[in-house]
Amino acid sequence: MDYKVNNISYKYTKDGEEVLKNVSFSIEKGKVTAIVGPSGCGKSTLVQILSQVIPKLISNGVLEGSFDVPKDTFVSVVSQTPENQLFGYGVEDAIAFGLENIGMSQKEIVERMEYVLNLLNLQYLRKRSVDNLSGGQRQSVCIASVLAMKPDILIMDEPVSSLDPNGKKMVQDILGELSGSGNTIVLVDNNLVWSAEVVDHVVGLLDGEVVFDGSKDEFFRNFELQKKLGVILPQEVELYRALSKQFPDIDLLYTVEEAFAQLRGRVEKKETLRKISSEENESIIQVQNLVKQFNDGFTALSQVNAELPKGKVIAVLGQNGSGKTTFVKHLNGLYKPTGGDVLYKGTSILGKTVAQISKNIILVFQHPEHMLFEETVEKELTFCARMQNVPFSEKRITEVLEKYHLAGEKQTFPLNLSMGKKHMLTILSVLFSSADVIILDEPTLGMDGFLIEELEKMIADLKAAGKTVIMISHEIPLVFRVSDYAVILNKGQKIFEGTKESLVEREDIFDEINIMMPPVVQLSKKLGFDEVVFQVDDFIKKVSAQKKA
Repeated sequence: MDYKVNNISYKYTKDGEEVLKNVSFSIEKGKVTAIVGPSGCGKSTLVQILSQVIPKLISNGVLEGSFDVPKDTFVSVVSQTPENQLFGYGVEDAIAFGLENIGMSQKEIVERMEYVLNLLNLQYLRKRSVDNLSGGQRQSVCIASVLAMKPDILIMDEPVSSLDPNGKKMVQDILGELSGSGNTIVLVDNNLVWSAEVVDHVVGLLDGEVVFDGSKDEFFRNFELQKKLGVILPQEVELYRALSKQFPDIDLLYTVEEAFAQLRGRVEKKETLRKISSEENESIIQVQNLVKQFNDGFTALSQVNAELPKGKVIAVLGQNGSGKTTFVKHLNGLYKPTGGDVLYKGTSILGKTVAQISKNIILVFQHPEHMLFEETVEKELTFCARMQNVPFSEKRITEVLEKYHLAGEKQTFPLNLSMGKKHMLTILSVLFSSADVIILDEPTLGMDGFLIEELEKMIADLKAAGKTVIMISHEIPLVFRVSDYAVILNKGQKIFEGTKESLVEREDIFDEINIMMPPVVQLSKKLGFDEVVFQVDDFIKKVSAQKKA
C-alpha cells in the first residue's frame, strides 16, 4: 500500500502565515519520490511533519491534516546538516548511537555496523574522529548511521550537498538498490542532478502548495514548471530543453551517450586542432611546501605548492578527504601548517591572526550556521564591515537586500531563514568587507536554481571589481561555467594547477580523481568542436553553426 499525505496545513504560530496549505499526495511504497520546490517553499517543514518532529517536539504550531502510515512504521531522516545528527567522538560511536538507543543487542549492532560501512565504502574511516573528517565524509557517516536503522521510510533532506561526485553516485546506486528491494525513499532536494536516474515520482511545492504530482519524465518535459520551481537539473536535461527548440523531434535524454547518439547524425563533425591559450598571471597567494598533519596522525596535506592568480575565479577540486577545506583554511589562518608557508602579495601570513588576515582574505564556511551571529539580517549583512571598520551606507544595504531578494527579511532572525538564504546571506556579508580574496567553501549548499543564478552573477561582479574568488564546489558544471583556473588535490597532494582550458585536455587527471567532465565539455569534444565550450548556451550556438542542412 502507498503512504498518504492528506490535506496537511501548518502554521508555526496561531497568528502566523500558513507555511503549508492543503498538501496532499501519495508516497509510493518501494519507489523514490522527490519533493522539489524553491528555497522557503515549505519542504523542510514537511519533513518535520512526516518524521513527527512536528508536533511531538515542536508543538506550539497549528497542524491540520495527517500523514497516514501503518501504526509501527519506522520513519528516519538524513538531515541536510550532518553535524546536527552525529553523536559520539568516533565514526563507530556515531553509527552505533541510534542502534543503542533502541536497545539493539551488541551482536546485531556489530552486524549492522559492518553492513553500512561496507555499503558506503567507509571501512577506512571507522577508527577516525568525527571532528577531523571532511564535510563530505561526515555526511557519508550521517547517511550510514540512518541506513543502519533500516527504516521503513527513509527521508533524505538534501543528503548529498557536501558529497563529491563519487559519493553522489554511490548514494544514487544505493538508493536504486534499496528501492529495488522494496524500500521507500523520499528525497527532499531541489537538486535533481545526482538523483535523476533513480527518481520515480516528483512532487512540486510552491508557496506551500502542491503544483505538480506526477512521473519523472512528465516533470522533465514540463519546462515552464521546472523554471518556476527553481529546480537544478542535470545538464543533459538542460541540453534536451535547449535542443528541443532546434530539433522538435529529439527524445528526452538523461546521459551524454544518449545526447551524442541523437546529435551525431544532425551535426557535422569537424576534426579541428583546438588551440589552448596561455597567459601570464600575477599571483596574489603563494603556497609553499604546505604540510598539515592532525593530532590523530592523519596527514591531510603533503608538500603542496600553488600560485593563485590575482583577479581570477579559482576552483579547488578533488574528492572528499582530498584536503580541499584543509588547504583553504591555511589561506585565512584558521589552520597553522605543520610545515611550509603561505604568502599574500609576497609576505608570509603565518605570524598574523585570523582577524588580521581577514582584512585581505576571508573565508565563507560551507555551513552558514557557523557564521551567523546577529539578531537581524540587516546586522548580519554589515557584520564584517563593522568588525573591520569599513564604512557603508543605508542606501548600499537597501540595494544589496533588494538585488538578492532579501528586502522583506531585513529584520528577520538569520537562523530562521531557509538554508539557501542563510548561505546567501553569509556570502553577501563579505561584499561589505575590505577583503580582496574571497574563499567560498561549497557555496551552493541548500540553494535552489534561483539562488545559484544569483551566486553566479555575484561571482562575476566580484571578478569584475578585481577581487580574487577561490571556490570549493562539487557542482562540476557550475565550476566550469564560472572559473578561470583550477587547483586539483588528491589524497593531500596537488596533481594539477592551471587554466580550465588546459584542464579539459587532461582526461588522465579526471580519471585519476574519478570525476566526470561536464556533459557539454564531453559532447563538444566528442562532436569535434573547434573549441571546448563550458555552457549550454554556447553549446547550442556551436550546434546551430554545425547543423546539417
